[in-house]
Amino acid sequence: MLYLTSRNDLMADAFFIWNRQLMFASLHGRDADMLSFQAQLQVSNERLGFRQPEEVLSCPRLTTAEYCLNLSKFMTKYQTLNYGSVTHMFLYSDILIQPNFDSKTGWVMLDDVTADLDKAAWQLVQQLSDIPLLEHWQNAVLSLLEADKSIMRFTPRIDEEYAVVGVQAVRVDIPEDFDVRLTAMLQSGRLHT
Repeated sequence: MLYLTSRNDLMADAFFIWNRQLMFASLHGRDADMLSFQAQLQVSNERLGFRQPEEVLSCPRLTTAEYCLNLSKFMTKYQTLNYGSVTHMFLYSDILIQPNFDSKTGWVMLDDVTADLDKAAWQLVQQLSDIPLLEHWQNAVLSLLEADKSIMRFTPRIDEEYAVVGVQAVRVDIPEDFDVRLTAMLQSGRLHT
């Protein structure tokens, strides 16, 4: 399913909007429309977004990306017989690319909406953790991190929290006292070596 953006006749087959910030978009459109959209990304925040300011929002407010900051892009063209040259552009927030090992935060985004987000989250937790983690600790450690919202899952839906279509994502933020918590779990017997 393609979603029509309100600017430049662009179509989105996947997007992720969180806190009114565009995190990811897969856009399709004619070359001129794509160039016009890219030019609009360079203007001030008041004019950004996928909707014109005067438009009445029929969808939830979160389907509008009001902030399009720190975005990178990847573009490709494909030929179609009926429409001429069509451009496919991926826009993505820079924070999605590389985990921040200083702050111990990172993201994983998957284009398979049926893939196991727990597996992706666990691999990222293992990457970010200073402490080696045993595989059989996965469920207990993920439950611990989910309890204090150190792991946030973004599955396909559009509601008041976020808008995700065609992808899914997970954000991991390792707390500063992670080693203390693991030690307590080992001492209490919740984790076994």
